[in-house]
Amino acid sequence: MQCREFREIADSYLSNELMVETNHGVITHLEQCAECRQELKARRELRGQLREAFIKSPENQLRPEFAARLSTQLHDYSLGKRGAHLVSPRGWRSSVTRTQATWLALAACLLLAMGMGLVVVRKRLVESKAPGEIAVSKPKPNDSPELNPGIPVSIVKTELAKSAVGDHRDCAIKFRLAEKPIDLEVAGQKYDPVYLNLTKAVLSQQGAAPLDAQFVEAHSCIFEGRRFAHIVLKYHGQVVSFLVTDFEPTNGVQPESGPQVITCSQFDGYKVSCFQTARHAVFIVSELPEGDNLALARALAPSVFAHIMSTENET
Repeated sequence: MQCREFREIADSYLSNELMVETNHGVITHLEQCAECRQELKARRELRGQLREAFIKSPENQLRPEFAARLSTQLHDYSLGKRGAHLVSPRGWRSSVTRTQATWLALAACLLLAMGMGLVVVRKRLVESKAPGEIAVSKPKPNDSPELNPGIPVSIVKTELAKSAVGDHRDCAIKFRLAEKPIDLEVAGQKYDPVYLNLTKAVLSQQGAAPLDAQFVEAHSCIFEGRRFAHIVLKYHGQVVSFLVTDFEPTNGVQPESGPQVITCSQFDGYKVSCFQTARHAVFIVSELPEGDNLALARALAPSVFAHIMSTENET
């Protein structure tokens, strides 16, 4: 993506209106271009100022005396009191006498209109909240494989991503798994040969892995009945889980010659990047900004993909 292209869609990016593939292109460009990061920051600040000015604009404020009179009038009409009149913001009175049922209908419509107006304004303000500078604030519906057939269905399955996040949280962060982890090489001999030498593949840096990604430990653990190969790293001061688990593909998607690393989803504040081979799903989970988590996943993916594919072809 070029700077000119980014500037054309920057406002749509801030409004969360882009397709997921375009979002990834924007994130990748922002990681490399300081000028466009500054441009995005300036636009975000301007949007915040405009939003604040709109909320505080005198034209959008309800005068207290009118609100009090209107509340009293509606109350009187609801009780069927005679002689009560609705008062407008400019103080004129309606002189038309109506039946109690008519006035009740008018009051109900007015309250309904006011409620709907508040809902619309609140929705627009929430949707206009700017995301982080290079991080997507929440998972988007256009992550759906039905809208993006290029994304493997098996990789974006909610239960797999949630299990990966749960294993990262309960094993690497809070140490509260019900079953004690076992050595990764032992698990490779006993359960899945892909686990054998997996740590070496992760640390080989064939994918130009950042030098400041530090190895912490490697083991195999179980979260809610699913077994993972779990390699724990430290990157930019955050704990990162590199997780591999087997799965049964149901959509017939075959892996390409190299890994297709995507931003998978977010759960409980954890970012998830992922890719797949023929029979395994790989997840990179952390609290890093989405751009950093995705960059790390892409750096580590080539050597791991080659290792897993080679092992799968032998078994």
